[in-house]
Amino acid sequence: MTRLLPAYPLFVKDPYFSIWSPAERLNEKDVIFWTGDTKKLYGYIKVNGKTYCFLGSDNRFEKAEQTDLKISAFTTDYTFKAGRAKLKLSFVSPLPPDDLEMTSCPVCYVKYEISGIKDAEIVFVLDQSICYNGEDFKEVRGGSVRMQGFETAFFGLKRQLPLSDDSDRCGAEWGYWYLSGEKSYYTDTDGAAVYLACGIAPVADRNYNRKVLLSFSCALNGKIMLGFDDTVSIKYFGEYLKGYYLSDKTIFDALQETFDRSNVIDSHLDKLDRDLKTRARSIGEEYTNILYASLRQSVGAHKLVKDGNGELLFLSKECYSNGCIGTVDVSYPSMPLYLLYDPELVRGMLRPIFKFADMPIWKYDFAPHDVGAYPDCCGQVYGLREDDDIRNCDLLDIREKQTRFPLWQLPKSADVYRYESQMPVEESANVLIMLAAAYRADGSTDIVREKFGLLKKWADYLVANGLKPENQLCTDDFSGHLANNLNLAIKATVGIACFSTLCQAIDKTEESSSYRKTAERFAAEITEFFNSFPHSPLTWDSGEDTFGLKYNLAFDKILDLGLFPPELREREVDYYIEKTNEYGIPLDNRADFTKSDWLVWTASLTDDAEKQRKILSGIDKYLRNSEDRLPFGDWYDTKTGRLIGFRNRSVQGACFILLLAHGK
Repeated sequence: MTRLLPAYPLFVKDPYFSIWSPAERLNEKDVIFWTGDTKKLYGYIKVNGKTYCFLGSDNRFEKAEQTDLKISAFTTDYTFKAGRAKLKLSFVSPLPPDDLEMTSCPVCYVKYEISGIKDAEIVFVLDQSICYNGEDFKEVRGGSVRMQGFETAFFGLKRQLPLSDDSDRCGAEWGYWYLSGEKSYYTDTDGAAVYLACGIAPVADRNYNRKVLLSFSCALNGKIMLGFDDTVSIKYFGEYLKGYYLSDKTIFDALQETFDRSNVIDSHLDKLDRDLKTRARSIGEEYTNILYASLRQSVGAHKLVKDGNGELLFLSKECYSNGCIGTVDVSYPSMPLYLLYDPELVRGMLRPIFKFADMPIWKYDFAPHDVGAYPDCCGQVYGLREDDDIRNCDLLDIREKQTRFPLWQLPKSADVYRYESQMPVEESANVLIMLAAAYRADGSTDIVREKFGLLKKWADYLVANGLKPENQLCTDDFSGHLANNLNLAIKATVGIACFSTLCQAIDKTEESSSYRKTAERFAAEITEFFNSFPHSPLTWDSGEDTFGLKYNLAFDKILDLGLFPPELREREVDYYIEKTNEYGIPLDNRADFTKSDWLVWTASLTDDAEKQRKILSGIDKYLRNSEDRLPFGDWYDTKTGRLIGFRNRSVQGACFILLLAHGK
């Protein structure tokens, strides 16, 4: 069976609702949470009195024989043989970025179809470990409810402490999980075992056996639904927010609506998938596979909510990195996907940044890095001081199972951030480019007018500091900080030009002209320097024995800013391709690792389809061959294909940039 991905999305909705299969054969291994932690979710088909396992590794029963595996943008599809029965399964995660209601509805489902026999039964069993992290036994409570056309069973921890952990590599130890089918039971492991063996209706005893949810359906085609109600989704600078869908509905509305409208949902998802496949076809099959690896992961690494004013917030979790919420240099690479389908989602990423930047505690004249630690927008947690300058305050505790101090409430007199740990040029330019790209996509200028003062301050910082940046942190400093970073200088230049575009959009013609001239001057100086070498060096003060991917040229091209000549981009791409290893091109000359998001941005610098394929092929090979059976990691070794860090991150929305470039 041909491998497609390192891990396959089964049920994905948000950072706390994210279940994957780490193997080609669905019943070879137990499913995992995006963190890599094993979870116990099992699926069975009962045929002529015999039980076969098709989901999860339950060795008590014969395994159904898997005969096929396919993926699409929103589904992972399997085919099995179980005796004379043929079973088709489609795991559906409704995450269409053009439909906010559907995307935020906290229910996924698996459609099934049985042929070859007249009678069969599908059974799903979900273990209580889904309710908490680790393997230590914790008590849960639950029950079952009859709905219109189905039943749902539910459970959650007995002691509910919403938003009680904002550490990185964890699920929510609060909220309630719902498993729905024709019949559904809250029972225990003994009850489930008896039902699977004998068909006796399960009950839950009062002892300390592990509890499970069990749902079954006897029809030859139907669906089993899985839902998660986190009860509270985000703490937004002291304001408690429910998920976008659940802000005015309940989880039972979500389950019933999904049950009643699954055909409508399927039709919408299928239409988007067919359109995506058509648009990607000219770039190649490898690119289609990359997009399929990216879409559910990127959308599902966010939470969609509305603030108290009803404004949209699209908040990312910086998964398996540091757990930050709303990180600007995570939002920036991800934006191509959202520009394609709904630019308002890009603004939803930026609203929290603007809100925090207006607070007294943020005293810098450049943009913040983040707004807290998911799921708490408590104020930037990156770059907090560790010294006595803040009177021994313990604000930088990074132990597991924690919540953070409300940094946003601190007065202006507080001094809690280390300048050396900030990303001044990086984040300021990111915001300006994102906002200009969203404006070009739909013409909206509301935020530009409202936040013009902040935007101008950040643009002025780039004018003063962007051409030859000091030794400061940027998003690519895995091999150490760099002064005079040329890729960062390109980003600053593009950011200034984008601010000029925003000025023009709100009729500030004089300012627009001034910033445009500065951007052109910066671009001319960078271009002249580049032309003195066969390829661009890594920094202003390094020679041609160095190089680094200049992916920040991408939005000069996509937004038609006209700052840098096309031949410069082509020459750069030609050189990068010479540096290609087995699994892609290194990020720069200092190490063999790369970033998948920036590789696809690099591919967008050329219009030559063959050059694009040469760059993309390494990423596709990594997806198909890496030994690390985890969600799509964006930081990996180009020689070994081994994951170095990061997984399940929203940055993979970057992979859609070629569609954005082709759709100009």
